Amino acid sequence: MNKLYPLLLEHHLPILVRHCLAVAIMLMCAVLQMALHMLTGYPGYFLLLPGIFLSGLIFDRGTGILAAAIAVGAGGYLSYVVNPGIDYLSANALFAVTAAGTAVVAEFLRAEMKRVMLADNTKAVLLQEMAHRTKNNLALLSAMIRLQARNADVKVATALESTARRIHVVAEVYDHLSFKQDLRLVNMRYFLTDVVEKVFQSLAPSRPIAFEVSSEDVELPNNQALAIGIITNELVTNSLKYAFPDSRSGHVTVEFFARKEIELTVSDNGIGQDGGKCNSSGLGSRIIMLLTEQLEGTLVHENRHPGLRARLRAPKKSQATSI
Repeated sequence: MNKLYPLLLEHHLPILVRHCLAVAIMLMCAVLQMALHMLTGYPGYFLLLPGIFLSGLIFDRGTGILAAAIAVGAGGYLSYVVNPGIDYLSANALFAVTAAGTAVVAEFLRAEMKRVMLADNTKAVLLQEMAHRTKNNLALLSAMIRLQARNADVKVATALESTARRIHVVAEVYDHLSFKQDLRLVNMRYFLTDVVEKVFQSLAPSRPIAFEVSSEDVELPNNQALAIGIITNELVTNSLKYAFPDSRSGHVTVEFFARKEIELTVSDNGIGQDGGKCNSSGLGSRIIMLLTEQLEGTLVHENRHPGLRARLRAPKKSQATSI
């Protein structure tokens, strides 16, 4: 109903144009009714009623009543030609009541559709405001953790910075959240680009390492997008930490596809898994493993010579849940 209202009712046409269109619709219905009578010899009014309903539904109040009046006039003319006897008045009186009722029903349906549309729009605005406030609160929490990291020793500061980046990924979901019907969706192209940019700003502000994000312009449910965003954050973080020691230059590529299944690839041209110090038992690796299980997917690492590629595959889901 929310989709039908803008298509049928919000034309903002001048009243003269609306009434002329209603007259044209009713004249067309009258011609069809007359042609049917000439073919079958059976008098009737039923082809006039859809014209009344359509005119009252498409245009604003008053147009349905005008269409009903035209229908009563056309019906009176047709029935008078066929049967000018005693039944003429009763038949046309009954049709006049039916025509007026049809116009009222059409107007009531139009008003109800408008009420539903306004309620849905209000709900969408409230959800967007809630998402915006949540994002700001998470960003504030991330900033507080980073501030605390400045006064801690190296190990604690590193752990706090990692936590702040993960919280920021959650905040980014709310920044790219859109509401369609009852779904909460995230545009993955812009979301993943922002996630990778924030990781590079945090870990490689002056190092000679470039990055590229290639993603389909696809929207995923919020819970699935969040898991993919955090996995991307952890994989890119691992590349920046372990793939390019001694300030060497390099390149990190993130690719995302979501067709029959989801495929996320994070690759670099660094020293690879054999030469790195990546801790597969660390917190980041455990987070990746848990989120991969949550997505019901698989994650494999492939040596590239040079470099390393991490490839995640998971089934594509169509429903979203609350964050």
